[in-house]
Amino acid sequence: MDTKEGTPGQSQLSHQLLKVVLLCACLLGVLLSLVQVFIEARQTSIAIDKRGQEILAMIHEPAHKALSRFDNKMAQEILNGVMEVSSVRAAAIRLEDQSLLARTERPLSHSRYRLLTDAIFTPIRTFRHSMSADSHAPSASGEVILHFDTAYEGKSFVQRSVTIVLVGLVRAITMALVLFFIYSTLLTKPLNRLIFHLTGINPEHPGKAQLPIPKGHEKNELGLWVATANKLLHSIDKHYSLRQKAEERIMRLSQYDYLTRLPNRRSLQKHLNRLIKKANSNDSMAVICLGLDDFKSLNIQLNFNAAEHVLVKLSDRLRNHVNNSTYLGRLGEDQFAIILTNVGQPYEAAELTQSLLQEFEKPFVINDEFLTVTATAGITLFPNDGDNVDKLLQQAEFAMIMAKSRNRNRYQFYIATIDSDIRQRKRLEMDLHQALEKQELSLVYQPQFSCENGELVGVETLIRWHHPDRGLISPDLFIPMAEQSMDIIPIGNWVLETACQQLKQWQNSGYHGLRMAINLSAVQLQDPDIVDRVIYLLNKYQFSPDALELEVTETFIMEDVEIAKLQLNQLKSLGITLTLDDFGTGYSSLGYLKQFPFDKVKIDKSFIEGLPEHKENDAIVDAIIQIGKSFGMVVLAEGVETLEQELCLKEKGCQEGQGYYYGKPLPADAFIEHLTNLDVLPRIPGRANG
Repeated sequence: MDTKEGTPGQSQLSHQLLKVVLLCACLLGVLLSLVQVFIEARQTSIAIDKRGQEILAMIHEPAHKALSRFDNKMAQEILNGVMEVSSVRAAAIRLEDQSLLARTERPLSHSRYRLLTDAIFTPIRTFRHSMSADSHAPSASGEVILHFDTAYEGKSFVQRSVTIVLVGLVRAITMALVLFFIYSTLLTKPLNRLIFHLTGINPEHPGKAQLPIPKGHEKNELGLWVATANKLLHSIDKHYSLRQKAEERIMRLSQYDYLTRLPNRRSLQKHLNRLIKKANSNDSMAVICLGLDDFKSLNIQLNFNAAEHVLVKLSDRLRNHVNNSTYLGRLGEDQFAIILTNVGQPYEAAELTQSLLQEFEKPFVINDEFLTVTATAGITLFPNDGDNVDKLLQQAEFAMIMAKSRNRNRYQFYIATIDSDIRQRKRLEMDLHQALEKQELSLVYQPQFSCENGELVGVETLIRWHHPDRGLISPDLFIPMAEQSMDIIPIGNWVLETACQQLKQWQNSGYHGLRMAINLSAVQLQDPDIVDRVIYLLNKYQFSPDALELEVTETFIMEDVEIAKLQLNQLKSLGITLTLDDFGTGYSSLGYLKQFPFDKVKIDKSFIEGLPEHKENDAIVDAIIQIGKSFGMVVLAEGVETLEQELCLKEKGCQEGQGYYYGKPLPADAFIEHLTNLDVLPRIPGRANG
């Protein structure tokens, strides 16, 4: 190969090609030779059989005469003549009564190929020829037996086979070398020359050099390839400047958010890092992380384009509200960051943050409707809280998260205890993962009564977590954790199973009129196995489906309206009661009440507070009761704590109530006993009055 035009990579490719061609040729030669050897073995086997039959035919007449005369000497001479054939190991003439007239034999021949030939042809082949009596000697009949030693023919077979294999390999290798030479001449060498010319092309201006078409290849595929490559090089050179401009534009886009056109997280980090490096000992900055409250529900309430429109408008408000010395960017889907420089006192950052939160509260007009968005912010200070980019941004986000967990639409400065709070929250999530297995979860039951006659109509199941170190953990804290980690599925299944089991025990004790209400989370409602789970429990505990009531909140329904509608319709078809919980606290409209098969609506306890004096709550409760009745649903009020509240609700037409006025949540063993002792209640269904 031409060392000037070749490279190690090209030489290696040729060597690989040679190896592959030789290997394939050898394999093919061996395969074809083996086929020939197989044919040769078959022909040799046929020749052995033919040879044996010919010898039998040759001695048939003299052997028959010797047999007819019972002439041992003649028979022995015949057999001695047969033994002149080297491949005959033994011969015999036997009478009909199995007695031998004559016999001769010799040892097996010694051959170094015998192990192979014996496996192919068998060591000895036996040939027989029967002879019948005739009119001259009616009692003379018998047979001639020959034993052939196959080693003689086998040796010749092995020698021929070796010759066949060697000739086949030589032929295949010769053909492979010829093909490799042809391939190298017609393709490899022209390609090497093309590669040599390619290495000389200037990458900045590829169109100025053209590849030469190899001689003799002007009209074939190689020539076509070279012509196409030259056109491509020319096109690359022509559009090189456009590519540079596109790269610059991509670089700009990589630094800005595509939707709001604000700097993205990466640009924020770079800018903050530059400010930190330039800062002296007297400089101070504030990093503000601002996140929208419940943006997920907002995204569900609106369509995707409308939600993006809200983000764009919020970004415009931020731009218009901050000055040029304030750097603004977008951290994520619903989070923004503000870098405030030259902060003399922390209150300056607080004032800016408060003004931004107030700016967010101004309503938007989306689809001819007024929409209000709130936000929560976390603030961290440089250099007091940290002196590097990642730490400052992380601490600002931590402060925002803790502010949201305590209350929304507010701001909070970063303090050292936030790290501890975050770590404690993570540990609590890990403990919750094992709470069910460690039997730390329990159920309590709160009664539900008819406002009309004071009869016990149902029981709501409530879950409690008794942490071994922290004591009783509020469901408002651990239920969202369980939903986020998907632990709510096994926990929810355990609640369903335990509540149904308890209901069956009460029914067996004579309390047949109780209805068990159980809360379903959004994750459970989206679980494809929830319907089968309920069917299993109904079959297992054998109580009427109308004794089971499942409660879902309207915000959970809005997580995925179509799936919720499908699941609720399937549950309703089982005959169970469906309840819409916390009505009026979410974003849903009256249209949802018509889309879903609810039997009952629950008024949130926040609307019951202050009745009957609180006029706004009084009007809201009255409206919810009328709406529920207009849709043919039973209305239940939560949080009833006084006789005045019950009378007010009864006057408005509320059918059922639940709260401390009727009874606190109690464990199962104390629930019935407590209700039985209540003087205000006329009776418990299914039991005789005492």
